Amino acid sequence: MSSDEERVTGEPTEPGESRVLTYVAPFLGVLLIAAGIPLAIVGGYVVVQDSFGLCGDPDIEVRALGEDERPAETVETLPYENLSDAEQRAVREAIDSPLDEATVDGDRLENEEALLDGVIVAIDGERYYVQLASLNSCLEAQPLLFPIGSVAILVGIVGVLTPPIYRRLAGFEERMQRDRRR
Repeated sequence: MSSDEERVTGEPTEPGESRVLTYVAPFLGVLLIAAGIPLAIVGGYVVVQDSFGLCGDPDIEVRALGEDERPAETVETLPYENLSDAEQRAVREAIDSPLDEATVDGDRLENEEALLDGVIVAIDGERYYVQLASLNSCLEAQPLLFPIGSVAILVGIVGVLTPPIYRRLAGFEERMQRDRRR
């Protein structure tokens, strides 16, 4: 056997030849996969959230205040007449609801800032503490995040699979060279 034939083992023959492909490519591949997963998830969610009804109108919560109950001084009092028609309907609906909650049907809240902090509203001589229970707003992000994330994941997978593919190809090439010499 010659010295060339002894070196042929199916692995790359030069020690420094595959350092970049063995260590750097998989590391960058893992980084691309790690960055691509959240991008693809958020981008995909943005595209389908409205179709699946994952965002919608805000909910308000109404709680009756007792006669002796004094809310904190920082809580504002908002006249019932200052609420929009949709907010007034939701407050009335929440008062009648066993859950003390209702959905504000409409495009936007006119008193959103006040309702976020909570307000006192007097209706028919009764005082109620009214606040937003949830906004249910749609997530706003660029829909291009999904394809960007997907491409990053695919390129990352190629980077992670580079060493085994490289070793197979290098071994195949060395076997082909050995067979040509015969």
